[in-house]
Amino acid sequence: MNTEQLLQRLEEDGIDHLWPVYHDYNGLACAKTVPRMRFASVVENGIVFARANLNFTTDDQQAYGARFLADSGDFMAVPDPSSYTILPYRQRTAQAHVFMRQEDGAPWDGCPRTRLQLMVDRLAAAGYSAQVALEPEFTLFYADGSGEYMPVDHDGMFTVDGLDRNYDFLQELVETLDAMGIQMEQLGKEYGPGQYEGSTRHGDPIRAVDQYLIYKQVARALARDAGMIATFMPKPYAHLPGNGLHVHLSLWDTAGQQDLTVGANANEPLSAIGQHFVGGLLAHARALTGVGACTVNSYKRLLPASWAPAHICWGVGNRAALVRIPGLGARRHLEFRAGDNSANPYFYITALLAAGLDGIARQLDPGAPANVDVGHLSAAEAAAAGIQFLPRTLPEALDALEKDAVIMDALGPVIGPEFLKVKWTELDAYNVEVHGWERNSYLQTL
Repeated sequence: MNTEQLLQRLEEDGIDHLWPVYHDYNGLACAKTVPRMRFASVVENGIVFARANLNFTTDDQQAYGARFLADSGDFMAVPDPSSYTILPYRQRTAQAHVFMRQEDGAPWDGCPRTRLQLMVDRLAAAGYSAQVALEPEFTLFYADGSGEYMPVDHDGMFTVDGLDRNYDFLQELVETLDAMGIQMEQLGKEYGPGQYEGSTRHGDPIRAVDQYLIYKQVARALARDAGMIATFMPKPYAHLPGNGLHVHLSLWDTAGQQDLTVGANANEPLSAIGQHFVGGLLAHARALTGVGACTVNSYKRLLPASWAPAHICWGVGNRAALVRIPGLGARRHLEFRAGDNSANPYFYITALLAAGLDGIARQLDPGAPANVDVGHLSAAEAAAAGIQFLPRTLPEALDALEKDAVIMDALGPVIGPEFLKVKWTELDAYNVEVHGWERNSYLQTL
C-alpha cells in the first residue's frame, strides 16, 4: 500500500481518527490522534514530535546527559502504509506505525524501525532473510485500591479452567486481533496465577515486531475495558512466575524458499550456518541481555532453576538453555529465551540479527548442546562444563552492551548511546529509592 492507497482506505473504512504510533527508547507506545481534515498532510509528510521525547525514562524524567533536549528540534513521524490497521474496539479509529524522518523527509538514524530495516538490508546483502515470531507472557490482575494487585485467577498451567474462567476476555482478544489481520498461533493459561501466553504468526522482522506491539496494545486495552490490568512486567511479585518474551528465529535465503538454519536431515538440528548463527548469539549473549532485559526488574526473573535462562548455552528441547531448538523435524528453529517485554523490540531484533550475522561471518562454534537442566547445576558444575552465567544484574548487562562493538554498531550512533543513558538514569533512580522491603526489614528493628 502506498500513501495514496492509504488515504483511500481511510476514506473507505470511515475513519475519523488516525493514530501515528512510534515507540520511544524504552519501547513505550506514543502517538497523537489526527482528525480527518489532517489525514492527507500527515500521511504524506508526517506529524511533528520533539526528539527530546525519545530519551525519557519510564517515569517521564529526562535521561542524564541526554543528547536530545529542548533545543534539539523535531522528527517527523511518517505513517508506514503497510502497517495500517483499524482498531475495532475504538470507534472510527485506526493506527499506523511510523518511520521517524528528519524534518526534510530524509531517513534518520534515531528511528528504531529504520535501524531494524537497515539490519534486514544487511542480511539481504549477505544472502539471507529472516523469519521472526515473538511469544510474550503477561499477567492479569485486579487492583485492590491500596496499591496492591490480585491475580484474576489461581488456575493451573494449561488448564481448561484457566481458559474458561476468563473466556470473554481471551476470545475477544483473539477475535479483535483477527479482525486487525493478526493471526494468533496459540493462546493459553501459563504457569503462574493469572498468567497467560500467546504468540502471533511468524513473518519478516518488521512485520513480526509490529504485530507483537499491537498484540500488547490490544491486550492491555481490552483488559482495561474489562476492569483488569494486563501487565507484561518481567517479575510483578517475587512469589509469582515472571513474564518473558521468547523470540523465535530462522534464517532463510533471500527468496524465502529455503530454510538455512536447519540441518540436511530431520534429526540434524542445525546446519553449519545455523551453528554459526547460534555461536554469534552465545558470543554476544551478555550484551543481548542488556538490550532485551533492560530493567532492574528483569534480573529478578533471570534466575537459575526458574524456567527462565540464567546460563549461556544452547540445547535441543531444553527450556533451561538460552538458545533452544524446540525439537527435531518440523520443529527446528531457534528460540532465544532471555528477553522480556521491557525491551524495545525493534532494538532487540536488530541486536539478535546482528549477533547471529557476526557469528556467521566469523564462523563461531556454539559448542556442544546442553543436555541437562543447567539451572540446577552448581556454580562449580557449570564452570567445569564451560557454561557461563548471563549477567546477574542490570549494571553488568549494560556494561557488557556498552563494550560490545558489534551490537552497539547495529543500534547505531544515535540509539545505542541514548538507550544506555536512559537505562543508567532509571537505574540511578532505583538505587536511591527506599523500597517497601527496606521499611519492613529495618524500620522497627533498627
